[in-house]
Amino acid sequence: PEEEWIKVSEYCDNDVLATEAVFNARQADWVAREVLADLSGLSLNDTTNQHTTKIIFGNDPNPQSKFEYTDLSEMFPGYKFEGGKSEYRGEDPGEGGYVYSEPGMYGNVALIDIASMHPSSIELLNLFGPYTKNFSDIKQARIAIKHHDYDAAKQMLDGKLAKYLNGSEEQADALAYALKIVINSVYGLTSAKFPNKFKDPRNVDNIVAKRGALFMIDLKHAVQEKGWTVAHIKTDSIKIPDATPEKINFVVEFGKKYGYNFDHESTYREMCLVNKSTYIAKVESGKHAGEWVGVAAQFQHPYVSLFIHNKCCKHGQQK
Repeated sequence: PEEEWIKVSEYCDNDVLATEAVFNARQADWVAREVLADLSGLSLNDTTNQHTTKIIFGNDPNPQSKFEYTDLSEMFPGYKFEGGKSEYRGEDPGEGGYVYSEPGMYGNVALIDIASMHPSSIELLNLFGPYTKNFSDIKQARIAIKHHDYDAAKQMLDGKLAKYLNGSEEQADALAYALKIVINSVYGLTSAKFPNKFKDPRNVDNIVAKRGALFMIDLKHAVQEKGWTVAHIKTDSIKIPDATPEKINFVVEFGKKYGYNFDHESTYREMCLVNKSTYIAKVESGKHAGEWVGVAAQFQHPYVSLFIHNKCCKHGQQK
């Protein structure tokens, strides 16, 4: 009835407002898709995976025939993969990343992590054979853009990036975001359960993640052999209590031997490690200095955060 028409218009208003809100939230993704489409030559309606495949492999219908497969037992003697399970140096490296923990309370904990572990592993394994260079160019271009080295980025990928690097920060940011999407997509496709051009049929044990995991086991043993404590390892990062420049430098130099670059991300004044995935810590230096960080849902609950903040402010404590 006519007297109810206003309700229909209000419903339509909500629909339009919701659509606008979604667009505003996802606008960066849309701009990135436009960039990917321009680089790949495909339609805007093609998927991110389709754009990524075209950018790296071009029109090759069977790029896997040119891939290089590495038997990790030759690189890491003693490594075994049998019946879907891995073993190395008496440990399970996991099928998606190595995790190690010694729960407890620690002080002066250095958090040191690998910059782009999985992308670096792809490069070090030369996973895509002659196409690995295209992947490396994407990775290096993103790094160059982040460091505002636009002249270097313009020379990569046959100069296709130059048009986005004309001095506009907005366009440069959009390009960097688009390249990040490509980089993040590639690793997932190498280990996907479905057939795709990035997946080598011989790669049954996810060698990209596994190379990093086996390295982290070697690193853990090397640090422990120095008589130092390893509190926590989570995929691409290691936490070492009672940190000193010597300990941090040892980790950095050890990583270089395997082709990985470590960053000393931050130092925790105090840290309580509960289990393999749960900890809370007060940041001493680095990003978020002076803040509490809680990893796991129970520490991120607003009531817990408020309690910790008030407790510390009232008593001047860090525990």
